[in-house]
Amino acid sequence: MKFILILALFFALNLHAENGKLDTKFFGTLGGVYNDNSDYTFTKGPHSGYGSSKDVNAYIDSILGLQATYEFNDNLSFIGQGIIKKDDFGDINPSIDWGYLKYDSNENFIFKIGRIKLPYYKNSNNNNIGYSKLMIREPIEVYGLMPLHTYNGVEFIYSNIIDKYFYTLQGSYGQEKFDIPIQTLNEKFKNEIKDLKAINFTFGNDVIEARASYLHGKISTENQFIDDNIFSSLSQNLRNKYEMKDKNAEYFGLGLFIDYNNFIFSSEYGKRKVDSFYLGTSGYYTTFGYRFGSIIPYFTYAKVKMDKNTSLNTVTADNFMLNELLKIQNVSQDTKTVGFKYHINQNMDLKFEYQRIRPKGVNGGFNLNPTGDYENSNSNIYSFVIDFVF
Repeated sequence: MKFILILALFFALNLHAENGKLDTKFFGTLGGVYNDNSDYTFTKGPHSGYGSSKDVNAYIDSILGLQATYEFNDNLSFIGQGIIKKDDFGDINPSIDWGYLKYDSNENFIFKIGRIKLPYYKNSNNNNIGYSKLMIREPIEVYGLMPLHTYNGVEFIYSNIIDKYFYTLQGSYGQEKFDIPIQTLNEKFKNEIKDLKAINFTFGNDVIEARASYLHGKISTENQFIDDNIFSSLSQNLRNKYEMKDKNAEYFGLGLFIDYNNFIFSSEYGKRKVDSFYLGTSGYYTTFGYRFGSIIPYFTYAKVKMDKNTSLNTVTADNFMLNELLKIQNVSQDTKTVGFKYHINQNMDLKFEYQRIRPKGVNGGFNLNPTGDYENSNSNIYSFVIDFVF
């Protein structure tokens, strides 16, 4: 119902807009995923409660969306994106993913205020728009490191050119509240990050681009189950070390991208550090692709690992539950992906991927959740989608 109201509003604005001030784009992805290993359920990410286990799942990658830009004048505009998909809780709900007021000096400066995407990754802004990306889904070993992707606040962007090279400096400030389901505990964590500060620097030209990003904030988690059953029985030292109450949260990322003639190369590295039971993690991916007319075959290798031990040195009756909480944080895995993207026309593409995922964690990996007793076995994932933009 909300999505219908949003569509009605945009159509109404379009009828009254003059001189082409309103621009709307419909986008979406329709597809299916098959996991051949019944020991695991392949999911969109570590917090999803649905996926594929010896069956075809049509919800993992499928999404419908609308992006609208309304220009008030040459400098001021409003940009918003609404989407409908199955969320981590298993519900299909429309939502406003982001929307902000933008001031563009049309020279070097841009200022935004509202609900904004965090600048972690190369494809942070367009991650919902499958047609704009090479792969079906960006490697979760990097793109899944942080549990939030938008914030409420402000953003400042400065861009300029030096000789044949461009550079962009992007600064963000704000806060965000977000809920995360923990499927292994059948619990929901209520999270809040305050005093969120992020900076991103991009440098390059038409062939090569490099980027670096850093984020810092204070994060807190509220959950009655872990407070009553885990932290209440711990010593003060262990509570101070592992309880997520106003703790430092950091993310550091690097990226390198080359598009030369028909050759495509991309690689990103990310490192998450949180002073709590939500343990530090780092990952990377590297992708090679080559254009043969309308078809682009590609290969990707990705890996994620835990930066700290996911178990206590000494386990007692008092800290046993804490040790179990630490163990389920282990999402280590690596993934090999072979696929292709076929441009049907200027509005549609077809993609297919084969992935082989090797989980290393006690409870599977980043998107492999065990269906029963833990089985340290590989999964073969077959995915296909049609992306469109109109």
